[in-house]
Amino acid sequence: MINRIRDSIRRIDFGRLPREYREVLPKDINFTNINREKIFAVMIIVVNLPLVFVDYFNWEKAYWSSMPGYRYLCYLHLIAIAAMLLFLLAIRFNKIDSPDDISPHHRALSAGLVLFLLVWSSAVSIADQFIHKDITAFIVGMFAVAGAYLMSARLALAVFVVPSAVLLYALDYLQTDPHRLKGYCINIAAVAAIAWGLSRIFYMQYIRDFINRKIIDSQKDILARQSKEDFLTGLFNRRYLELLLSQEFARARRYNLKLSVAMADIDHFKIINDTFSHQIGDEVLRVIAQLFRQSIRSFDIIARYGGEEFVLILPETDIDEAVMVCERIRKTIEGHDWAAVARGLSVTISFGITDDMSRENYEKLLSLADVRLYEAKNGGRNQVRF
Repeated sequence: MINRIRDSIRRIDFGRLPREYREVLPKDINFTNINREKIFAVMIIVVNLPLVFVDYFNWEKAYWSSMPGYRYLCYLHLIAIAAMLLFLLAIRFNKIDSPDDISPHHRALSAGLVLFLLVWSSAVSIADQFIHKDITAFIVGMFAVAGAYLMSARLALAVFVVPSAVLLYALDYLQTDPHRLKGYCINIAAVAAIAWGLSRIFYMQYIRDFINRKIIDSQKDILARQSKEDFLTGLFNRRYLELLLSQEFARARRYNLKLSVAMADIDHFKIINDTFSHQIGDEVLRVIAQLFRQSIRSFDIIARYGGEEFVLILPETDIDEAVMVCERIRKTIEGHDWAAVARGLSVTISFGITDDMSRENYEKLLSLADVRLYEAKNGGRNQVRF
């Protein structure tokens, strides 16, 4: 699976993704976008607040009457501050702690902010035609959106082309100098193309990083399972069993609870391997592991101790209850249709059980269960000893 994902990274295009990530990735992208937009909202407020004081100074100097562009800029600065505050309040009341919290409402909110930023920066550039006759705000807005907002190729095309067309349409009315208008057309087209290209680069890089993170997480999960699971049966392995048994032993001692431990061993397993093959022996282990899982309670613990041996930990269970559980498992294994695994195959299992909490530690408790299992083996097998 990991190799397949890596191959997908090499072949990935703007809209092509590994199938397993087509639902997860959009939420992750929107979660990232909203977190970035929160930073942008704060930055816009910080930048526009001093500009409001500049607007007030221009009003006192009566510039608003002689150059109406200053009045328009003041309105736009106030609109930007109010819009960013509303956005931050909306995010505050709709807490988003992880990509799983993303809903269509959040996606609409995120896209709305981007649309506002481009429309607002275009409006600032239009208002600036009455003063400085430049389009700096529009250029800054385009590159800011390209660098911070993650979007697909088609969406990016619409996001960058439509505001550019609207701005050019407005400038055609406001700009009387044909040479300056021609320069605007060239600059705006170049800015839109460069912004789109940057958006593609950042978007594709984010997808690659996302998939690499998923690969690393998958490898971590595999390593975590391998550290505590037996690769053949899927049960806990011996190392993890000892950790769990030590915890249960300490808990039972501290709170004066009952605790039973059973050790089980498949009867004549070597003969099964020699007669039917090791592949059949492995299948027997897998089937028995499944029968164990089906026969115990959700809080009981079953582990493969090694070879054909299993250990069953029964928290808050006395010896009588443990015997009943083990007898039920023993009869289930004995009565299972083993002919489905191999013709002529029959399997039985022996148990040794103890609940002697007077032992010094969990190792001694497990050792006593092993002694009882040895007695069951010497007593004829296919039985429970306690």
